[in-house]
Amino acid sequence: MGGGGELVGENLGMKGWLLLLGLIGCGEAEVKPLVPGDVLLVVVDTLRADVLSCYGYPKLTSPVLDGLAAEGIRFDEVLTQAPNTATSHATLFTGLTPWTHRVANLTSLELGTSGLPNGFVTLAERFAARGYRTAAFTDGGPLGRSWNLMQGFEHRESKFEGVEAKVDQLLAWIDDPKGGADDAQSNFVFLHTYQVHEPYLPPVEYVQRFNSNPDYAGPVKDSEMRARKWRESGQESEPNGKILYEHKADFTPADVQYLFDLYTAELAYTDDQLGRLFEALDAKGRLDDMTIIVTSDHGEEFGEHGQFGHSQLHRETLRVPLIVRFPKNGEGVWTDFTGHVVDQRVNQVDVHATLVELMGGTWEVGAGRSFFGDMRKGNFSQRTSFSETTEGIYSESFGDLGLQRAVRHGDRAFVETERGGLKTRELLSAGVQALPLAPGEAALATEKVPGGWEGEAKLKPYMQALSSRVDDHLAAAIRLRLELLDGMSTTFTLEVDDELASELGALGYVETEKSEATDER
Repeated sequence: MGGGGELVGENLGMKGWLLLLGLIGCGEAEVKPLVPGDVLLVVVDTLRADVLSCYGYPKLTSPVLDGLAAEGIRFDEVLTQAPNTATSHATLFTGLTPWTHRVANLTSLELGTSGLPNGFVTLAERFAARGYRTAAFTDGGPLGRSWNLMQGFEHRESKFEGVEAKVDQLLAWIDDPKGGADDAQSNFVFLHTYQVHEPYLPPVEYVQRFNSNPDYAGPVKDSEMRARKWRESGQESEPNGKILYEHKADFTPADVQYLFDLYTAELAYTDDQLGRLFEALDAKGRLDDMTIIVTSDHGEEFGEHGQFGHSQLHRETLRVPLIVRFPKNGEGVWTDFTGHVVDQRVNQVDVHATLVELMGGTWEVGAGRSFFGDMRKGNFSQRTSFSETTEGIYSESFGDLGLQRAVRHGDRAFVETERGGLKTRELLSAGVQALPLAPGEAALATEKVPGGWEGEAKLKPYMQALSSRVDDHLAAAIRLRLELLDGMSTTFTLEVDDELASELGALGYVETEKSEATDER
């Protein structure tokens, strides 16, 4: 129990859950945090780990984050539990796996969103109950009000504006005597940006710096220029997020390379803006006493497995960076890990458990395991990693989108896809990615159920064993969900305005008109 992303506390029952909620609301606030001071959680949406220079990318894309990693801990193999924004953030904020919280990235402006019920307890609510002041500066979309993920944040600024605006807003709040400047309370601050999300339109000087082929003049360049003109024309809405993919069926390697160069340029620009944030916090005397966590919700695929974007459960879409820097003048075992690299696989859901322990709490329900236990032992144990999509759950409302489930254990990965009444199982070698085009995982065997088998017979037991792990994980996740939903209202109303519709279109999520929607599950 508790290892490898398996559910812990799955038999706690509703009485235990209510007791836990009671502790969050009162007595727990008196317990001292494990690491005092402000906590800053940064999520750079859609950032795959292997484009950071500290993760081995050959170009210097992330000097600021490289420096942060040198002062803290860098986790080399971190896998998220879902390949999309809403689902992954719901796991990060609740410590529950996707098939327990059931938050989906799906959006129908007529039918609503598959959001988080009010009764679920979020990370921000836990920090607030501990006496922290809470603030969120996000780029909107699912991190706005529509998916109900911002529960617990006292101060919220949520609009699709880019990383520079988010940094400005955070610094203004930290200077506000009525905001984060009051030293009577510690702050829990969440900074989120879609800067590296499609469409990739970084400042031109960054494109020039990272363009591998200055002579490139293909269709991606044409689409980029049209998108920039749209953005500069004063239109109320952003260009549709998928505009750079419009000719993907005919992409050549040069097209994909230019697309990837735009993506890496977005990272470099984001890294510079985070550097501006850290310099400003340092000048205010707040940086050294702050715990900083930088990660992402999911990665991005550039044709390695036949698709672009982030919808499949491959390593390119699941492996994300995770850098943790504790206060420089702190005490305790974590100061011994300065500049340490953790090679063992961990899960993003472990970040939730770690932050709960950091604030002085104990994580007893859901998934994940705090890093502090391994730090005290002096070594990190390899986790099993489960990931899944929740989109197909709502197929009656949103069409037949299919379901995917995956597990990674040791050097093997297993992916199961169910779509159109056909189930396909793949056994993969969890290999090292080669950028930007070569597949990061090689298929060892494929099985269509019902259907044939492709692969060596000796591999079939591996597939069957990993398939059983997925089945057990999902069964436990569903049992916990039923316990948590007992007596809980799951109804919420979504009002979609022009601003939200524009944000979702800019992210490539929807192309329909605004409406009002109610979701009842």
